[in-house]
Amino acid sequence: FGENGDVLYLGDKIRCFTAKQRAAIAARDGGCIIPGSTIPARWTEVHHVLPWEQGGPTNIENGTLLCWFHHHTINTNGWKIRMVKGRPQVLGPLLWDPSQTWRPAQTHRANTPSPEPPLKRQSPHVS
Repeated sequence: FGENGDVLYLGDKIRCFTAKQRAAIAARDGGCIIPGSTIPARWTEVHHVLPWEQGGPTNIENGTLLCWFHHHTINTNGWKIRMVKGRPQVLGPLLWDPSQTWRPAQTHRANTPSPEPPLKRQSPHVS
């Protein structure tokens, strides 16, 4: 449970992470955890490290933030993710990391304010 009694451990019965779980994961990860990605937490999706379909729980210890691109290509792009003591680690594709070394996920942006999304240009009104 969270500080206010919020359920943070949903097990494997519910697939989608709650807003409270997402907030906890965002505070830990700060944004997309793949090295080189600059996508802030507010523009990410929560990824089950151990897939939900394979019995992975919907818990903060099994969730991490990925941008849309990395989330939708994680099974084909060569990146691997694991959790160690409640924190994500990444293993890059062979071309990116020939040593194939597990590394702590980047978390340096956790306390950095996210930039505002770009504003859509509005066409000037013609009178």
